[in-house]
This record gives sequence, C-alpha cells and structure tokens, in this order.
Amino acid sequence: MNIKLIRTNFALPGRVIYLDVVDDVEALITDLSEADLVPCWAEIWPSARTLARYIWSNLFLQGQSVLELGSGLGLPGVVCGVRGAHVTFSDYNEEAVKLSLHNAGLNDVCAQGFIGDWRTFGLQERFDIILGSDIFYDPQLNPYLMRICRNNLLPGGQLLLSHQRRQHTYAFVECLQVTLGLTETRIDSIEKDEESVFGHFAVSMHHLQPRIS
Repeated sequence: MNIKLIRTNFALPGRVIYLDVVDDVEALITDLSEADLVPCWAEIWPSARTLARYIWSNLFLQGQSVLELGSGLGLPGVVCGVRGAHVTFSDYNEEAVKLSLHNAGLNDVCAQGFIGDWRTFGLQERFDIILGSDIFYDPQLNPYLMRICRNNLLPGGQLLLSHQRRQHTYAFVECLQVTLGLTETRIDSIEKDEESVFGHFAVSMHHLQPRIS
C-alpha cells in the first residue's frame, strides 16, 4: 500500500480500536466530476462511528457472519470482529478493502475481503448481518443495494444501517422493511466531531430484524 497512513484510536467503553487512516485524503482526488473516483472511502464518517458504538454496546456476535458494504476504513466491521463475528469487508475500491483488512489485523481480527461494484456484485455467500454506513443515499444505486440485501442476507438475517439523516435513505429503509419483511429499531443521535467546522452531525441508526410472528 503506497498511501501514507497515520495511526488513530477510536475509544469504546472498555476497549480501544486502532485504525490507520489516510494522512492526506485530498492527495487521492484525481477527478471530482467522476463519482467513482472521489475517495469517500478514505474518511471515517460520523455515521460509521455511530454504527460502531451501537454494535459494541448492543450486539454479541460470536460465530456470526457479517458483510460490511462500502467498508472504507472498516471501523464498524472491525468492531464486529472484536465482538466475535466472521467479517467480510467489501468495497469497489481495492485500496479500501486492503486498508479495512489492515485495520482488522491491527485489532487481532481475522477477516476476508471482496472487491465488487454494487451494479455487478458477484459475491455468492450469504450472511447473518449486513452493515452499511452512509451508503444508501443514491436513488440510482439503491436498486442494486436492494438486490444485494435480498441475495446476500441469510433467512432470519439482520441489517444495520446508519446515515446522516438523508431523506433518500429513510425512504430506502422503508422499502427494505416491506420487501424483506423486517421490523425496525431506529435511534437518532448526535455524533460529535471536533475536527469538523460544524462540531457535530445528526445521525440515524436503523437495526432491521425479522418480524416476530
């Protein structure tokens, strides 16, 4: 990996997660007009931090299989691995998958990676849990994500989604509930971000589980 990295810590109650992050994200930008080339994967977004905290505080995942879509730097997936899950990091960007796996290793998490475009997603494996932080915002891509959720979620599986209160994501979550027969637990919170000029971000977290009959 030729990208310059710096070490950062993500504190959880009773545990510190170690992450190597991109030192200069702007240096990765080559063409802002081409969405696939914008290095969104190189940031630890507020919604990823919120999702990671929810996983740590609420889920025991020993032996569960987890797929993180759009893994970027891999924070939520790494936390799943620390909680005992078998994690697969997936992203369309090869460097993102490599960095997710690298960060998993920093925390003694064994994981695997899959490089795949959502529009031509070829992963055949099914998972107990699928994660996504701030990925369900594009109406043009959401149908492909719906197909992935249908094809790659095990019967009785769960979805964990977080975002910065985007209207397209709320609409997509409703569609997921109806299509997959899931029920929702939603948590709205504020994610503090001292490095941002805004100081904080409003985040919604959705935990979708099978309906109890």
